[in-house]
Amino acid sequence: MNNSEENDNIVFIESALIDLVPILLDTLAKELAEIEETFGDGDFVKLQELAHSSRGAALTYGFESYAEVLLDLQHAAKSETAEITKYLFCLLHDLLESAEFKVISST
Repeated sequence: MNNSEENDNIVFIESALIDLVPILLDTLAKELAEIEETFGDGDFVKLQELAHSSRGAALTYGFESYAEVLLDLQHAAKSETAEITKYLFCLLHDLLESAEFKVISST
């Protein structure tokens, strides 16, 4: 994404949680690495469980776009669809890199 494009990956978050965003992003990145490793091991059941757990964390912070892709990942893992799973990994990485968290306005 070049600087002239608008970021459509904006996550609105409660002010009480904004200071925790760097921890969230670090945690989600580590969880994604673990999910990818699990995929490499061919353990689709564990992959589903890890995606479900990571989805809960994302939803807690209002990171709905990431959570939606994790839900798709759960479904792909259930059907053991490797190509879709790989594509979803790319989407998750892109979402983590481009996410912009903003405090919800209290007006």
